[in-house]
Amino acid sequence: MIPAPRSVHELEGELVLPAGATVSGPPEARAVVRRLLSPGTGLALEAADRGTLDVALDDSLGEEAYRLEVGDDVRITAGGLAGVGWAVQTLRQLLPPSTLTPGGTGEALVLPRVRIEDEPRFGWRGVMIDVCRHFMPLRDLYAFVDLLALHKYNVLHLHLTEDQGWRFESLLHPRLHTVGSTRPQSQIGPGGPLDGTPHGGWYTQDQLRSLVAYAAERGITIVPEIEFPGHVTAALKAYPELAVPGHRVDEVGIAPGIYDNVISTDDASMAVVLDVFTELLDVFPSTFIHVGGDEAPRVQWLGSEESTALAEHRGLPDAGHLQRWFTEQLRDWLAERGRRLIGWDEICDEGPLPGAAAMAWRGPEKGVEAARAGLDVVMAPITATYFDYYPSELAEEPYSIGGLITTETAYGFEPLEGLDEASAARVLGTQCQVWTEYMPDLSRVEYMLWPRACAHAEVAWSDPAGRSFAEFSERLAQHTARLDALGVNHRPESGPLPHQQGGTGVFRRIN
Repeated sequence: MIPAPRSVHELEGELVLPAGATVSGPPEARAVVRRLLSPGTGLALEAADRGTLDVALDDSLGEEAYRLEVGDDVRITAGGLAGVGWAVQTLRQLLPPSTLTPGGTGEALVLPRVRIEDEPRFGWRGVMIDVCRHFMPLRDLYAFVDLLALHKYNVLHLHLTEDQGWRFESLLHPRLHTVGSTRPQSQIGPGGPLDGTPHGGWYTQDQLRSLVAYAAERGITIVPEIEFPGHVTAALKAYPELAVPGHRVDEVGIAPGIYDNVISTDDASMAVVLDVFTELLDVFPSTFIHVGGDEAPRVQWLGSEESTALAEHRGLPDAGHLQRWFTEQLRDWLAERGRRLIGWDEICDEGPLPGAAAMAWRGPEKGVEAARAGLDVVMAPITATYFDYYPSELAEEPYSIGGLITTETAYGFEPLEGLDEASAARVLGTQCQVWTEYMPDLSRVEYMLWPRACAHAEVAWSDPAGRSFAEFSERLAQHTARLDALGVNHRPESGPLPHQQGGTGVFRRIN
């Protein structure tokens, strides 16, 4: 099983679930079991007083904790509906891989007899997907959610805006998505060839509401990210008046990399920002709202007379402090509405930002600094959780941004390293990242994500005591049968299959 449960006690024999298997327990818990188990098994799972599968809720357990016993029948005890969901995901992994598919194959529903006690190590177990550099169709996001749930991830960080495309529908400022969502073409790597093909797409607010509800039914919270004050080229193409005076944007970003473009942060641009976040809060109920904050160069602000005057009017040392002012305003605005700001670790570059949470990406030391300063932290370092990096040094790997993070590197990451007990308590959890500059579709995303995300899922969920990559590798070799059954384009640990290689074209490895 992946991730490994906290305690597994194998019993003798097997249990075959009959075609007429029933389910008992609270109605809301029965609904979770049916939702997750019925499609692949074909079981109707009608209600009964004492079902083949019995579910009980025990508030002495944590919300995500559960006990699962397979004997003469199946007994689940969980602290909450989330725990019921994770118990069923474990049950799905105990069944034949074919039962993971929506239709199943009619294979006998054989379960090993076993007693499992389990609960997660961290409360934030996340995956970030960038749908801006390459748009991911909505139907693919539903499949993405299902795969995360199978691995007991509970946060989907949805990166919705970028230089290269704006993906969130704004009813108040519609040019953001009607204009900002489409770039005229894409550049394959820095200084690389242009493909000459327009690329775009956006999600309507109702589509996203549906996705949020679907994910919530599977124990996953979607944390949205609207990126400000940098990475805003698409927004500035839509509304040039948001730009620093004198820095007009001619097109949505084509090339990868960091752009100098930032919003002016004057009163008019701030009004648009708050309009967008007002719409965002109406769609996403998550407590945490991600505001980006990374890679916002100061060059346009510092070279602008208007920005210098604005900073002076606000009592700031210089225009380079406009980002800190912006983030503080947004933090307070969100707090007034019962939400919490989370941003990439640059939000702390001028010192800790009280009340906010930091997502440490530039290295684990950034998370250590923030936690020691009293901030809540999500550990997402570039050294171990950036799965846009190459998974191996093989020349056959498809063209990627660079760097190297193997499955073993991902598995060896320890989110609490270097932290004392008090600081460690401020680590909410850990998250892996999928930036899609070099991933044109879901197939490439799956190749880069799995099985490294299998390793990271275990880092996020399981007890680290006695952890062994060799032992994990044995379980992973069995787990890939589940990924195969689901049709996931995962990367074999031995290297890419012929159809997964970069070849000799634009995705040939050159770095």
